[in-house]
Amino acid sequence: MQFSKIIGNAALKARLIGNVREGRVAHAQFFLGPRGSGVLPMALAYATYLLCEDPGEGDSCGNCASCAMVAKLAHPDLHLAFPIFFSDNVKTCDPFMADWRAAVGNVPYMDAETWRASLAGGENKQLRMGVDIAAEVVRKLSLKPFRGGWKVMLIWLPEMMDPAMANKLLKVLEEPDPRTVFLLAGESHDRILPTILSRTQLVKVPPPGQAEVAVALRARFPELTDELAHAVAARSEGDLLEAFAMAEGNEDELFVFFRDWLRACFANKVEAYVGAGDYFAKMGREEQKALIFYDLPLIRQCILQWQDVPQLVTAIGEEMDFVRKFSMLLNPANAEGIRRELETAHAHMERNANAKVLFLDLSYRLSILLRTKEVMA
Repeated sequence: MQFSKIIGNAALKARLIGNVREGRVAHAQFFLGPRGSGVLPMALAYATYLLCEDPGEGDSCGNCASCAMVAKLAHPDLHLAFPIFFSDNVKTCDPFMADWRAAVGNVPYMDAETWRASLAGGENKQLRMGVDIAAEVVRKLSLKPFRGGWKVMLIWLPEMMDPAMANKLLKVLEEPDPRTVFLLAGESHDRILPTILSRTQLVKVPPPGQAEVAVALRARFPELTDELAHAVAARSEGDLLEAFAMAEGNEDELFVFFRDWLRACFANKVEAYVGAGDYFAKMGREEQKALIFYDLPLIRQCILQWQDVPQLVTAIGEEMDFVRKFSMLLNPANAEGIRRELETAHAHMERNANAKVLFLDLSYRLSILLRTKEVMA
């Protein structure tokens, strides 16, 4: 991965390169950014530059043996740790390494859901990083650099480390061997121990701008018109995973389910939304989260339409038709409540609530809210 392959963030790329060229490489750095912003590609591009045998002023050379090995995620001085499914016999990353390399190769901007979906039988399993992975990290960093330069330990989604792993890493994270760099690449810092955060230098990776996303969409999907590419870019709000999914039409199934479910709630068709609850309960846990995650920005679009600021509405096609019609059901007595109920449901899903019970309760609450009329003064 080279900096030139990453969409947007030119200033951040220049700053990272400048730090290396000026000898100001922090021993532990936390690349933090929202889903689809490119924290993993940015960390990999930085690792590539560190390990490159002939780095230039603007990027790694891309031609040396080290660059070739990093491109395959197979450099002997680039060590990788990431969340996995635990089993009785497997509690470290090495057995999953081939799968992870393939997943990153296919979707460099991937998130936990993409990684989970790439693994067979992973629909309802929990991704974790435990103390055995920490022990493997410490062991690998005790080795001498194979090529005599930097050693890089990249930990993807450190927010999924359990406390035992985090505590075991504290000492090596604070006092690594010379020319050893920890790169943490994650989407959230709320679930990371403060003692870990205090030992890292924060590198914020903002989402790419709308124009940059539109250019990337046109390059990847040449059949898109400029108008549609910009509409998708605006709707994605800098989330490249979201933008690519929209351009590929992968959100259609989520949209149809959400639309039909809300129609059943509004009409108070209990049998229909009970059936939707059965379907929802059979989804994988990450699919359930994805549905709620998809719902929230669409509801925000409806609220913007209701508040008569259509210039801020970025929905397109059938979604736009839905936004116009659904916004007519909103009023001061229910708009905030609908948004709050969906956000609460998402939080409960994160805490592994019973999917069917949660969905039926949410359906009942939304049914009441959708039929709530504005109270006249």
